[in-house]
Amino acid sequence: MNHAKNLSSLAALGDKTLLVAIGGSCVAAILLGLQFVDSGLAIGVSLVLLAVAGVAFLFAPGTLVCRYVLTFVLVAFVALHIQLARGMLELHFGVFVVLAFLLVYLDWRVIVFGAAMFAVHHFAFDRLQAAGLGFYCTTEPDFLRIVLHAVYVVIQSGVEVVLAVQMSRFAREGEELSRLVAAVNQQETIVLGVAAIPTATPGGQALKATLERMGAVVASVRASASAVDVSCAEIASGNQDLSDRTEQTASNVQQVAAQMAELSETVSQSTAHAKQASELASQARAVAQDGGRVVAQVVDTMQGINASSRKISDIIGVIDGIAFQTNILALNAAVEAARAGEQGRGFAVVASEVRSLAGRSAQAAKEIKNLIGDSVQRVEMGAHLVAQAGSTMTEVVGSIGRVADIVHAISTASSQQVSRVAEVGNAVADIDLATQQNAALVEEMASVAGTLQDKSKALVHTVSVFQ
Repeated sequence: MNHAKNLSSLAALGDKTLLVAIGGSCVAAILLGLQFVDSGLAIGVSLVLLAVAGVAFLFAPGTLVCRYVLTFVLVAFVALHIQLARGMLELHFGVFVVLAFLLVYLDWRVIVFGAAMFAVHHFAFDRLQAAGLGFYCTTEPDFLRIVLHAVYVVIQSGVEVVLAVQMSRFAREGEELSRLVAAVNQQETIVLGVAAIPTATPGGQALKATLERMGAVVASVRASASAVDVSCAEIASGNQDLSDRTEQTASNVQQVAAQMAELSETVSQSTAHAKQASELASQARAVAQDGGRVVAQVVDTMQGINASSRKISDIIGVIDGIAFQTNILALNAAVEAARAGEQGRGFAVVASEVRSLAGRSAQAAKEIKNLIGDSVQRVEMGAHLVAQAGSTMTEVVGSIGRVADIVHAISTASSQQVSRVAEVGNAVADIDLATQQNAALVEEMASVAGTLQDKSKALVHTVSVFQ
């Protein structure tokens, strides 16, 4: 439809151009008629030709029929000019002028039609002039000259036909390019979807293919820009979350650093206490070892007392035996004194006293023996208890030694823990510094992500112009 409209516009322009040329030719014909005293012919024929041209222009403008009619009228005016000038050669230039005017249609058919009309006119009027019928083509009939004129007309017509074809193609191509540009360049958008616009010329097809490729590229860019915009939004949101978590982590790391400092101080105090405990344990070990040696001496002493008590018990047994024998001897002495009568009375008294003394001695020895037995039992019990105390003291010494070793190990471990806690504190401080640096980096990334998001939105807005 647009192509037909463009051709119609071009035909209308050609019709108007030829109509102006016809008007000029009419004026020239009247002037020639007045010049060569044949104004009636000039005016009459001019009016007829003007009427024919006017009817064609009014009722069939822009059509092939109108082009043929206007071409015929313009050729007829050139023939009228030659006729009125009695075949003046200078007026034959009108042939070439008219052929040049016909190029405005960019239609080779009109050019060929005009050239054919001129050929018919020249050959017919030359032969009619030669017959003496009052028609003029040249000043005098000359068929060879007419043939020469025809050759020039054919040459010019051929060139114009080639130009018309080329220019028509260029015009169609320009028209297709104009339609494509008009379709692309809308008021607020650039529409690259030109698949519905028909093209036939190489330039139009190339531009259409280029626009379609651009449309595909822009669609891809639009999709990529939208994806970038969404990704930037996600990155910005993620960076915000990361920033919040980093700040929380930094706060937690600072708290851990403070707690590590307190722990380091506590461990240092524990190490000092462990050293003191180790020293006290060492002292307790020494005291326990001294106590063990004292208990061992007590055990030895108790064993000696036990042995002495047993010896005393044996001695008491000997004394008891002596008292028993003394008692027997006293009893024998009393019996002998009784036998002696008065003479043995004093001896009997002594024997009685000795017996009484022996009995008391035996009784005392018995009591002493009982006491010594109790003492021996108690000494044995004491010796047993002292032996148990010695064993317990030995175990205490061993336990205190082990406690001292454990306390020493704890002290050593505490000393090592101090250095390790210090290392952990330094590591936590490094983590704190790294976390703060990460927080700063996250803020920079958030700023960059925001800028990138703004740029992506601007790109999406820019690409949205293309449809």
